[in-house]
Amino acid sequence: MTDNKKEQERNELHRTIWAIAEELRGSVDGWDFKSYILGILFYRYISENITNYINRGEWESGNTDFDYADLDDSVAEDAREEMVGVKGFFILPSQLFCNVCKRCDKDDNLNETLEKIFTAIEASAKGTESEDDFKGLFADLDVNNSNKLGATVVKRNEKLVKLLRGIQQMQLGDYQDNTIDVFGDAYEYLMGMYASKAGKSGGEYFTPQEVSELLTRLATLGKTEVNKVYDPACGSGSLLLKAAKILGKENVRQGFFGQEINPTTYNLCRINMFLHDIDYDKFDIACEDTLISPQHWDDEPFEVIVSNPPYSKKWKGDDDITLINDPRYAPAGVLAPKNKSDMAFIMHSLGWLASNGTAAIVCYTGIMRRPGKEKKIRQYLIDNNFVDCVIQLPDNLFYGTTIDTCILVLKKAKRDNNILFIDASRECEKSINSNKLTKENIQNILDIYAKRKDVQHFSKLVPSEEIAPKYNLSVSTYVGQEGTIETVDIDTLNEELKEIVGRENEIKNEIEKNIAAIERNAMDDLIQKYCPDGVECNPIMDYLSYEQPTKYLVESTKYDDSFPIPVLTAGQTFILGYTDETRGIFEASKDNPVIIFDDFTTSFHWVDFPFKVKSSAMKMLRPINENKALFRYLYHCMKNINYVPREHSRQWIGTYSQFEIPIPPIPVQKEVVRILDTYTELQKELQKELQKRAQQYNSYRDLLLTF
Repeated sequence: MTDNKKEQERNELHRTIWAIAEELRGSVDGWDFKSYILGILFYRYISENITNYINRGEWESGNTDFDYADLDDSVAEDAREEMVGVKGFFILPSQLFCNVCKRCDKDDNLNETLEKIFTAIEASAKGTESEDDFKGLFADLDVNNSNKLGATVVKRNEKLVKLLRGIQQMQLGDYQDNTIDVFGDAYEYLMGMYASKAGKSGGEYFTPQEVSELLTRLATLGKTEVNKVYDPACGSGSLLLKAAKILGKENVRQGFFGQEINPTTYNLCRINMFLHDIDYDKFDIACEDTLISPQHWDDEPFEVIVSNPPYSKKWKGDDDITLINDPRYAPAGVLAPKNKSDMAFIMHSLGWLASNGTAAIVCYTGIMRRPGKEKKIRQYLIDNNFVDCVIQLPDNLFYGTTIDTCILVLKKAKRDNNILFIDASRECEKSINSNKLTKENIQNILDIYAKRKDVQHFSKLVPSEEIAPKYNLSVSTYVGQEGTIETVDIDTLNEELKEIVGRENEIKNEIEKNIAAIERNAMDDLIQKYCPDGVECNPIMDYLSYEQPTKYLVESTKYDDSFPIPVLTAGQTFILGYTDETRGIFEASKDNPVIIFDDFTTSFHWVDFPFKVKSSAMKMLRPINENKALFRYLYHCMKNINYVPREHSRQWIGTYSQFEIPIPPIPVQKEVVRILDTYTELQKELQKELQKRAQQYNSYRDLLLTF
């Protein structure tokens, strides 16, 4: 029952977050908006954190009516030194999130108010042990000078009020009832939401939770307590926090360490630590180039290292002659190539690893087999028995990239001289946009990793001496996949192709007749017959009604190809996946088609089957009166409108529906539709032929190459 309630609360939280995103959509885009909403969420968190801490102390002393939020600032100042020592920061009652929200509607200088508060919070830690943890923490939350929120103070403050109200409405619960989990969940949902939409840039900030889960469980397997956890390319800190969740933060004695080169991401990582209740003295995140300026030289080596470093990123390499003497890189006798820093991150991690530690690193698969310098580094790793396991991951797991990836597991104190290779390329739940590791997939991989045994088509334990002299660590070299070639009846296939080509020829003949008729002005004769005085043009809104998609929105994000109902978007992807939700289905059909229209991009599709939609930006368009304008004719007219929006705003009412289209009499419309639909029909048949030709090619290729 508790799990159901928690899931309901989480879903409600996610819907609220999405509503805020929709409310401000178009004014602050993508990752910029992320910084604002996460910054304000963090502001609310630390406000409630310090309030609850002080209140609890007073209540336990018998002062049950006490509320820090109601205290006068001058009285509250007495607690400053103590709170900075305990919490690492201090906030006056007037500066608390709840009190700013009370008066934000009437504060004409709200932007300046917030800027002063954020500055004061950072300044409260100055000269103390927590200074580095709070310094610049609100740097990306520019509420006063940036035009991202609006060109004028009034516009900025309007957006800020919406942000504050939106964050205020989030049902984050009572701090004493696991509020930290809810704050953390809100953070992770936002990061996942924006990373999935930000393409390549999103992957730099966030490792999907299921990948974090696998990576961290590999590195912590068999461990109940460790000295500390480290990530040399920590991004927003998801891997460090996953270790805290799996081990329990109290079982990581010295805390969580990381390094991040991007200042924005560095700030997000520190915010993430606080949102997950990691105290300032239990984390040390540095903002520097890990490969050139590592910041934890003097620290005790780490027993757990987890990392998803950038793939094949450029670095100084041989351009800096001093790097070959760096104790991290020197043992291999060669530096990673200048345009591929992958092996540099691996050598760095190995150098920082404790003798009893485990490092689990996501890598581009290519570095496991490429020749040259990377091969020499692999040789060093293999000859010295540091490579424990290589796991091939499924494709399309990460935001913004479809590159092949694997996990490299390193140890300095292995039990044997073997390397385990695991082909987990099929261990995933497939969907249209991305694949995901399920709990079962993760457990299957962990079981084989722990048992270190051979399983046909899945894993192979290979002695190190068998890997030399090629030093190839590619999983496919040692684990053969089970054959998946589709068996095709070539005779049936050839008959199907004959039928398809026959239909294509009929359609082509019809098209040729249409072209000939157009060339001899047959359409002009038809128009002259039915509309001798010309064709009137009217706005398209006169002939199409629209319906908002609210009741057709999909709630679950769990898609499966075995589910019956497609989830649509009007973009190029069109079908995002399939859902098993039975409520809120738009019952389109051949006799009752509809056009789904993206209100922001103006892309659209003709749909004649039941569906649900993903985005509230979708509009359902239907004909008002087909005695005046045929629906299919209107669809072709829309195809003829050449309009690309320049602004991210609602387009249908404001612009698109006002475009004028020619409306000839119905007989003329029918003829236009007949001619244009022949092209549509031909395209479908050609697509079928291409698919069948690919099967035909595969069948004859196998036949011809089997000697």
